[in-house]
Amino acid sequence: MTGSRVAVAAGGTSIEREVSLRGARRVAAALRQTGEDVLELEIDHTILERVRAEQPAYVFIVAHGRNGEDGSLQELLELLEVPFTGSDSLASSLCIDKVATKRLLLRAGLPTPPFQAFSRRTFQDLGAAVVFDDVLKRLGTPLVVKPARLGSSFGIKFVSSPERLRTSVLGSVAYDDEILVEQHVAGRELALTVLADPDGQPRALPIVEILSSREFYDYEAHYDFDVVSLDAPARLDPAVAAEVERISIAAFQTLGCRDFARVDVMLDADDRPVILELNTIPGLTETGPTPFAAEAAGLSFAELVTAIARRAAAEGRERPAAPGGSR
Repeated sequence: MTGSRVAVAAGGTSIEREVSLRGARRVAAALRQTGEDVLELEIDHTILERVRAEQPAYVFIVAHGRNGEDGSLQELLELLEVPFTGSDSLASSLCIDKVATKRLLLRAGLPTPPFQAFSRRTFQDLGAAVVFDDVLKRLGTPLVVKPARLGSSFGIKFVSSPERLRTSVLGSVAYDDEILVEQHVAGRELALTVLADPDGQPRALPIVEILSSREFYDYEAHYDFDVVSLDAPARLDPAVAAEVERISIAAFQTLGCRDFARVDVMLDADDRPVILELNTIPGLTETGPTPFAAEAAGLSFAELVTAIARRAAAEGRERPAAPGGSR
């Protein structure tokens, strides 16, 4: 790195705030380890004023959910012409929305479990609850009900019997205006982190298998060593591993991601992989699959952070100094 003034943006009002702050502390320490002058920014109503005042070479975004991962902050940084890590505002806004993601995956011919989307508006204005029987007829059970725009498995519900669908969907509306009802895929849970090479080409880090004592890799399991373990490289047939890598990189490109992203994949009983979702800012805490995959690839956490920041850092070096600024 160059000893530049850089900013790490984290926190915000998302229910994933604490996860963001934990990851940001690690990122800030790693950047300082490489010689950067690090400014830590809270994602709140003052962040744009501070970015303008401090003129960082780039912003390393370590945030999840609304106002951090959904394209909102990214769009404003684009307006200010300040480089930042991760995907641009369009890809961020698409990937945060599980329904939009799945529709684009299907359009690209990539596998994802069958699903149905609902919104609070369709319940209120169109009486959507009357079609629950049709959903059950098409998708069967068991089902998974998810808020469409939350991460870390917040609000996820498992529907094992038809009579639980209504209460599960209506309960999930408390988390988000849009709800995804998805056919449950029983099998092995995998996470593949795509990391851009120096020339910007995506490459796959070792596949991580998530081994949990819980029925779902839920919020607690994301950050608790007692209920989850990670294995990398996942022990897969080479042809299966190659297919997981192929569809994950294709999904990364289809959604227009850059720098890095994590693709969550289920491997069904017949070893067929299907994509659940993409995370444009994967968790960077000690228990996250992305740092674990990097370690399996022989990368230290500082090297992973440097690789993620590579493009934004280069853009920051090329950016002309603001009038009266210190850059």
